[in-house]
Amino acid sequence: MSNGSPPARRRPPSGTPSGGAGARPATRRPSPSARPAPVTASPRLVCVAGPKSGEEFQLEDGEYVIGRATDNPICIPDTSVSRKHVMVRKSGGGWTVSDLGSGNGTLVNGDAIGDETPLANGDVITLGDTELRFEDVANSTNVVSAPARSRPGASAAPAAGRGGAPSRPAPRGEGGRVRSARSTANAPPDPEAQKKKLRLMMLGGGVVLVLLLGLGFLKMRAVNQEALALAERGVMEAERKSLSKTFQDAKNLVREGKWVEAKALLEEVQSRAPEYPGVKDYLDHAEREIPVQGRLADAREALTKMELGKAAAALAKAGESQFLYEQVNAAKRELSELADKRTREARTALDGGQLDQAKVITDDVLKAFPEHRDAKLINEEAVRAIAARDAPKPVITGPAPKPWEPAVERFRDGDMSGAVSILNACMSKTPQCKKLLAQITEFGGLYKRIEDLDAKGLSKLLALDKDITEGRTSKMARNAGTRAATIFYKSASGAKAAGQWARAMEYSRRALQAEPGHAGASNIISELKTKAKDLYLQAYSLKDGSPEDALPKFKDVVAMTPPDDEYHDKAKTWVEKLSR
Repeated sequence: MSNGSPPARRRPPSGTPSGGAGARPATRRPSPSARPAPVTASPRLVCVAGPKSGEEFQLEDGEYVIGRATDNPICIPDTSVSRKHVMVRKSGGGWTVSDLGSGNGTLVNGDAIGDETPLANGDVITLGDTELRFEDVANSTNVVSAPARSRPGASAAPAAGRGGAPSRPAPRGEGGRVRSARSTANAPPDPEAQKKKLRLMMLGGGVVLVLLLGLGFLKMRAVNQEALALAERGVMEAERKSLSKTFQDAKNLVREGKWVEAKALLEEVQSRAPEYPGVKDYLDHAEREIPVQGRLADAREALTKMELGKAAAALAKAGESQFLYEQVNAAKRELSELADKRTREARTALDGGQLDQAKVITDDVLKAFPEHRDAKLINEEAVRAIAARDAPKPVITGPAPKPWEPAVERFRDGDMSGAVSILNACMSKTPQCKKLLAQITEFGGLYKRIEDLDAKGLSKLLALDKDITEGRTSKMARNAGTRAATIFYKSASGAKAAGQWARAMEYSRRALQAEPGHAGASNIISELKTKAKDLYLQAYSLKDGSPEDALPKFKDVVAMTPPDDEYHDKAKTWVEKLSR
């Protein structure tokens, strides 16, 4: 046996690898890159704030100009958005956005941009009061292939294989004799070698321990730095969202016209972020609009109290407004309508003898509208009447007054019954008293029928007043002219609306006879003259083909025009010809 060959290495049992009993071979798994790609949606812009809130805009290859202009691929009808505000375009494998010199600027996630800025899924683009969210699900996550798994037991297989087979015996010595194991075991170990080996083992262990501690420290430091950076990013993102929400709340208040509340929020945003885009412009607007809003409120309060002068003064100080001009114009229209209404109330008060009230009302109207025609006339009449009422009675130092003079004064003041009583008492003594009594009686009869008087009757009424007062017009005579003009004008307007042209012309003439400067009656006459001209031309065109249709039109022209009008004579001539 000593000269034989070494024993052959035995094979392990079938079905068991050499690496260890019971270990299974590694199975092949498909690579992550081989998995089917998820279905992706095309990029799009979703409007999350502004007039288009809730709408979506799909993005294909190319470029898109976004702004207020209707010819843009994407139109945003928002006054805070410029006509050509931003451009979104495809760039390589992604999308970019760039500002086109807009007035309010453009923000991406709260940061102002100018040149092209790449967009990522979820980015928010702010254009004035409008916010667009960019969504690109296809490029939102980069898929990274996982490293291939090592087969279990692969590294240990060679060692296990070597350990599993019997070791080859040491080479034999000279003569083919094998050295006895007992002789080798009895050799004493070297102490120095053992100490050296121990020191090396301790040194190696210390180095390994230091390395492990260093790696642990570095890893912990990196984790802490990453956590700190993540926390800082979270705080910044929360602050950005808070500022954006506060700014949006301020803009919503601006849309509602609540400038004072909006200014408080804008100042809060500016204190937290002095350079926040758009805040300064809104604050400048607030500085201009808040005083206008205050004066507008003062004007509305004055209008409620019927204080026209104060309302006009407040509106005059309001000045120009970019946001409240409609409310200011509405208040001015309300002031004008109220001035006309108060003027009519003053006329009623003056006719009822309430002189002081009529003057107070017209004084207030004239503060608001110094050139208001009717208010000026009523105010002047009230001033004269008050002066006459409050004037001291003349002291008679000469001969005794004539017995009829007190009656004349009573008549001038509108006290006809008092004047008649005085004249009845003196008519038996003085013929003048009897004469005045007859004139006053006739005047009273005409005055009661003032609505039915024609021009001749009105002339008679005014002549009697002049004879009775010796040229000093009485209150009744002044009221008669104005009242008659008003009555005739109303009748003329009603006749005009009913198409009764002749009656409208007649009543308008009576109104001008009672009050020569009556504007309404003059306007009706002008309109009727124009209507008469058109009607004459229609009748003239029908006179040959349809004389029976032309004749009533010519008659209407005759009725609508005064005798001195050129179409009056022409129409009258054709009426005579066609009536034969």
